[in-house]
Amino acid sequence: MAVKIILCPSCGEEIEIADLYEGLEINCKFCGSVMIYQEGKLLLLDTNEEFSLEDLESYEEEEEIEEEEEEEELYYDEEY
Repeated sequence: MAVKIILCPSCGEEIEIADLYEGLEINCKFCGSVMIYQEGKLLLLDTNEEFSLEDLESYEEEEEIEEEEEEEELYYDEEY
């Protein structure tokens, strides 16, 4: 089970993080970028940029749920 799903800061693909601890090395399978988790942030080794996990979290599931709710509301509005 994934602890978090983040978007790779280099290519934007989803990465599942199964465990999260200081010094964890995360590799993107799609573009090959390497990130290190340290002090609550991800350090992208290619560019030495730091990213917070909140900035990289994937919110796709939440957006899909909101879209479904909007579709249901429109459906009921059309019936009346």
